[in-house]
Amino acid sequence: MRKETITKIIIGVTVIGGAMGYFVYQAMQSSWAYYYSVDDFAAHKPAVQRHCLRIAGCVQKGSVERDLQKMRLTFTLAGAQMTLPISYEGVVPDNFAEDIEVVVDGFLAPNGVFQADKLITRCETKYRVKVK
Repeated sequence: MRKETITKIIIGVTVIGGAMGYFVYQAMQSSWAYYYSVDDFAAHKPAVQRHCLRIAGCVQKGSVERDLQKMRLTFTLAGAQMTLPISYEGVVPDNFAEDIEVVVDGFLAPNGVFQADKLITRCETKYRVKVK
């Protein structure tokens, strides 16, 4: 083969490989998102206002309020020492309940309420095998 042909093949493979690497990185970037606990978030609250982030905590008993007409859910997310009010609009997962762990994606509004765009339940005990 001629030198020009080999150079073209190397450039083509490099461009295609780079493009594929970029698309894989973009696709996986959302699953790599780090999440804060409620207590960590409360400690950094002024620095993260209006930034999209992910927070994990436990749904506080007695704090869940549902507005079925507006598809709005409000509840309090509790950490070890701090709490955070959450407002979510959308479809609520079937296994959402009080006193379970959830992860919310969204941002802190100026009024101090965390506006969640995504609500993910974490219910490990439901999927564990029961030992007799």
